[in-house]
Amino acid sequence: MLNIAQPSTTFPRSRDLTVSDIMNDVDLCVWVADAKPGARIVYYTGHLSRDRLPHIDGYTEVVRRKIGELGNAAWMLGNENWVHLIQRRVAMGCWEYIAVRRPDMPKLRPVYRIIQSLAAHVAKEKRSPDALSATATGPPA
Repeated sequence: MLNIAQPSTTFPRSRDLTVSDIMNDVDLCVWVADAKPGARIVYYTGHLSRDRLPHIDGYTEVVRRKIGELGNAAWMLGNENWVHLIQRRVAMGCWEYIAVRRPDMPKLRPVYRIIQSLAAHVAKEKRSPDALSATATGPPA
């Protein structure tokens, strides 16, 4: 018989989650710039793709937008080969989203350019009439 221990990790419920509980997308980029290869950071705990959707009860629009921005930043850092993106399940419907710093490669773009790209993406979304839907349907994390 398989004996599965229940994880003891707790995570904030939607009613408890505030903007200050969520890592800033720029802070993630700064961490990547300073991290040594192999360093890890848990940048979000929950269900990233579900938590950023507008129909989920309990999350304010500001919290959902910040979750979306963080997910987009992590996705961009992964696409630019700065980090490996991994997940670890901690409970039913809850994961830790982890970024692992990759070794430096000669053709990597500097982090300040990634931050500029993020800022340009946010500015473009603000001009777009579908800004909320673009944030909610960004790349999967």
